[in-house]
Amino acid sequence: MFDDLLGNMGAQQEMLEKKLKGIEISEKSQHDEIEIVVNGKKEILDITINKEFADVSELEDLLVLTMNNVFFKIDKIVEAETKKLLDSMLPGGLSELFG
Repeated sequence: MFDDLLGNMGAQQEMLEKKLKGIEISEKSQHDEIEIVVNGKKEILDITINKEFADVSELEDLLVLTMNNVFFKIDKIVEAETKKLLDSMLPGGLSELFG
């Protein structure tokens, strides 16, 4: 009964993981000193640092701030993709019980 209700959860989860891995989002610091690219699984794909930037202490602060910003954005995307998956698996209205 639950197999029919939820479908093949393992396959659905695998499909979501693959989709998240394919999503890329980038974030630049306020004045473009650095850029960080991550995927939906929060794997850092690239970090670009402006070659003219020399203040190491400020660079460390910018890295932390920019990484936090990009992870916040990717969390929102993951949340939306997970909701879509739940909506497709559960009968009408039941997915609202989970968020």
